[in-house]
Amino acid sequence: MNEITIDAYAKVNLSLDVLGKLSNGYHEVRMVMQQLKLCDKVTVRKTGRGRREIFITTNVDGVPLDYRNLAHRAAQLMLGLDEILDGVEIHIEKNIPMEAGLAGGSADCAATLVAMNALFDMGLSTKALCKLGARLGSDVPFCILGGTAVAEGTGTSLTPVKGLDPDKYHVVLCKPPEGISTGAVYGKYSERMAEMVAKPHPDIISLVGGMSAGLPIKDLKKNMINVLQYITAEERPQVREIIYTMEGAGADAAMMTGSGPTVFGIFEDKEKAEFAYRCLAETYEETYLTSFR
Repeated sequence: MNEITIDAYAKVNLSLDVLGKLSNGYHEVRMVMQQLKLCDKVTVRKTGRGRREIFITTNVDGVPLDYRNLAHRAAQLMLGLDEILDGVEIHIEKNIPMEAGLAGGSADCAATLVAMNALFDMGLSTKALCKLGARLGSDVPFCILGGTAVAEGTGTSLTPVKGLDPDKYHVVLCKPPEGISTGAVYGKYSERMAEMVAKPHPDIISLVGGMSAGLPIKDLKKNMINVLQYITAEERPQVREIIYTMEGAGADAAMMTGSGPTVFGIFEDKEKAEFAYRCLAETYEETYLTSFR
């Protein structure tokens, strides 16, 4: 086998809580993540030239093609594990919007690790790949594991759980045109920690238990809270506007994912989801209709 293509799935946060700041400067989080069917496609092929080189191509502008790309770092890490490896060419077909809180870069990184493990028959377990992925980014282990999971610590400690039924719900994604820095959002949250503690926070244990029991969204949404939304929605008012539009169109729940600025709406009614998609797509170019996985 000289080439392999892996689907790199986006994710959303069904809940996200910040518990505090760790001594290493990172924030301690507890969150529930679930993958979407929206995905990039990552193709990795051996160069066959006997040189340990890494080449990246993509179908969109703005994607770094060097070490700034997590997929490049993943390939470099894997090449460093085994001296017999050849160089690789990596093509990333981007469908996930960038800098959106959807883990697109982390998904591409995870797909590269999985692809190279298979392509070069390295025999690494999922656990070993997740451990490598944690060295590259906090969302990478989840993107390797997939499905739905509770993430704790810096986001790399994962417990698989039952998620929302992909056959029951439709998801509308909408990203405002102006992005926001993840570091800046966490930084402002830290600065206002005393104020943030007084705001509603999710009971993630109750959320996970409710999903496991198959409860409807109306019974789950009180714990579908992303505390970073308090910060991002102030900086990017379009976040609230998009949430209001989704709710007005009949969303069973609507909230921001990650540090934003992307908002997702969950719809049990497909026609309402399609209506929301059409309404938002008139204003926001990066609007998508997808489902859970």
